[in-house]
Amino acid sequence: MAPPEATPELAIGVVAAIVAFLAVSIFLGLLFRKKTRTFEEWLVGHGDIGPLVTGFALIASYLSGWAIFGNAGLSYTYGWAGSWLIGTICIMGITLCLVLGYRMRRYVKLGARTVPEMLKVRFESKALQALAGLAMIVLLIVYSVGQYKAMATVWTLTTNTPFQWSLIATAVLVLLYIAVGGYTGTQWVSCFQGILLTAVGWTLGVLALMWAGGPAAIAERIKTQTFTAPGGTPTSIPLDSYILPLPPPEGLAFAGVDWTGVTAAIFMFLFMATGFPHNIARFLGARKVTKREYWVMLLIVLMGGLAPLWIGVVGFAGRAVWGDVLMTDAYKPMYGDAVGTLVSISVGGIPLASLFAASVFAASVATLAGMVMIMATNITRDFIHNVKPTISHKKLLWLTRLMLIPFIAIPLWWTLTSPPPVLSELMAGSAVAQAGIFFFVVGVSMYWRRATKWGAIAAIIYGLILTVLHPKAYGKLLGLYHWGYWALLLMFGSATVYFLVSLATKPLDEEKLEKMFPKHKTN
Repeated sequence: MAPPEATPELAIGVVAAIVAFLAVSIFLGLLFRKKTRTFEEWLVGHGDIGPLVTGFALIASYLSGWAIFGNAGLSYTYGWAGSWLIGTICIMGITLCLVLGYRMRRYVKLGARTVPEMLKVRFESKALQALAGLAMIVLLIVYSVGQYKAMATVWTLTTNTPFQWSLIATAVLVLLYIAVGGYTGTQWVSCFQGILLTAVGWTLGVLALMWAGGPAAIAERIKTQTFTAPGGTPTSIPLDSYILPLPPPEGLAFAGVDWTGVTAAIFMFLFMATGFPHNIARFLGARKVTKREYWVMLLIVLMGGLAPLWIGVVGFAGRAVWGDVLMTDAYKPMYGDAVGTLVSISVGGIPLASLFAASVFAASVATLAGMVMIMATNITRDFIHNVKPTISHKKLLWLTRLMLIPFIAIPLWWTLTSPPPVLSELMAGSAVAQAGIFFFVVGVSMYWRRATKWGAIAAIIYGLILTVLHPKAYGKLLGLYHWGYWALLLMFGSATVYFLVSLATKPLDEEKLEKMFPKHKTN
């Protein structure tokens, strides 16, 4: 059986689904724009976002192009060894984010409107706020590249639109709906997207499992296959193990090459949901919830957190049925990342393929929107307002909207000129850095009274240095070829620096700490 090809009818269905998605998104953005009168309201709304919206918005920002699209490419390309980067414990990470994230409300009451500004409030340090903003910009640009490739791949495969034009269309639409809606608009749009992503992820995964003949049939067929590198070069390495000992130096940059890499991937998923600024920012405008509402939100998070695993099943199913045909240059630059779209066409025809295209677009746009907005406000709120607090909010609002353009354009240019062969591998590098730095600097600092600004600053600097030493960047100059060792060094090195420097330096005085850590719990 050969993979399906695009038809005019499929193109019409995909365009109609995406237009419908955009119509709802823009309607919600315009609706809530009317309630936005100030720069602060544009950033965090009115602090009245409830648990359903917050829960599904968190799912939408977490289920990025990696989770709702790239996971299929991982399992198709690497077999069982790809399951570690698919996120075997991603539910633990996103649940932990839910537990820690609600503490952000306390800092909103104290004046924080961005994640770096929360650090300024927590440690009374403008320098830390600016440094955190810079780190976020660097890491989120890398992560944005994968979102572009995800949507461009779907659009190209379903409509026969050239890959480059698909990328440009994605960029324009992201710019449009962020500029229209602001925080509250994107929060409600993200809620809508989270519902769509959860439903489509589960549906496609179950149908793909049935289409390929069930778990036993998939396992039997993959057992007979070997790894094929992007470009079509085959190897003799079988795909039937949970580790894939690929030859160095390229192989050692893959998480599932041995158990060291696997261990690093597990910790990455445990830390990264809280470490992602675009996830933790979902709580900036949330209201206080009851225990019953909290459990409802936890259920939402658990259901949505299983969607990435179902998308991984899609890749296994495609590999079992089609073999390694997608690894040839006929599918360049998409390669194995094309499998999710092609399976959706095969198992559900035009209706499911159209919904899948809309969901990938939703995931890419939701994550891109959250990250672009964070990067833009890093400049205006965490740099400009930090240096000149007397600047008018009207100017800050327009400057933020203007800054959306370069932060949409930079990762767009990267993807146009050098698209990653396996998008989730590239995104994993940024994920490790965000997990290693911001899980501790942001998440732990909201709960640990003894943390100091110097510990946070040292952890950020250390994490950025290790980021540059990625095995596929400059790590090879120091003999750091192994992804697992690099990831463990970054995450636990950042943690060690954060704790040791904090213990060796003086924290804020008790009177100031009482504002962040009141004796009577107020949340």
